[in-house]
Amino acid sequence: MSAARGPLGEVGSAARSFALPAAALRLLLRERRLWPLAALPLLLSVAAVVGAAAGVLTWSGEIRAFASGLLPVPGAETWYAWLWVGPLRALSFLLGVALFAALAAVAVVAAFALASLVASPFHDALARRVEEIVTGRVEALNEPGLAGLLRQASRAVREEARRLGFFAALWLSVGAVGTLVPGGQLLAAPALLLLSLLFLPLDYAGYTFDRRGVPFAERRRWVRRHLGPALGFGAAALLLCAVPGLNLLALPVLVVAGTLLALRYPVRAGAPGAGTATSP
Repeated sequence: MSAARGPLGEVGSAARSFALPAAALRLLLRERRLWPLAALPLLLSVAAVVGAAAGVLTWSGEIRAFASGLLPVPGAETWYAWLWVGPLRALSFLLGVALFAALAAVAVVAAFALASLVASPFHDALARRVEEIVTGRVEALNEPGLAGLLRQASRAVREEARRLGFFAALWLSVGAVGTLVPGGQLLAAPALLLLSLLFLPLDYAGYTFDRRGVPFAERRRWVRRHLGPALGFGAAALLLCAVPGLNLLALPVLVVAGTLLALRYPVRAGAPGAGTATSP
């Protein structure tokens, strides 16, 4: 399936990618072969939710103060000035709440990223089984025997650490700009949220690309070429991570959904590991 062209095509592609976590959940419920491989990611989802909630509650005052400090608080010298100062203060309060929610969502994504690092060998095995179910075969580098299995596990951990390091470096860079550059605070929280939206498809489609030996630079180009689907997937993934109850299922569902995304939008022809698209 090739990437759609034009603004309407991008919107349609984003909407279809937004629906992938729901399709992944249906696949998980239907295919009992996936359940053993999803067990540890499921437990780590619970740990990530508990850890992220504890962190947000512990640092809620600091997060709220940082979010509020990003926005001006207009004052009123006369009674009639409240005619516009009042609505401006209400808008500032609402924006502060939105910024707090955005920063909390970034914290949740970071917690799930750390859990993904721990569970990466299981995520790789789960993604492999999903690809086999959807396409009838697994496209991967030839690594037979026990030594091949060990190399696959170590590669999954190494590549997940590389993705996490890339995300952390960008996150810290944007945070530093927002803290040190005057006026950068207003852009920091939206930029961190956008980075999280783009990191999620890069991360959860990564297991499929790992097996094909796709270079990390090519994966970043893949995100740029399929920006609409990447943002649609990222928005759905972020929502799944943030909704209480559903976020307990986040890790296995996102691994399956990321595999479906990678199969739907494969690396382009000529890149290492390029294959034929399927329509899961």
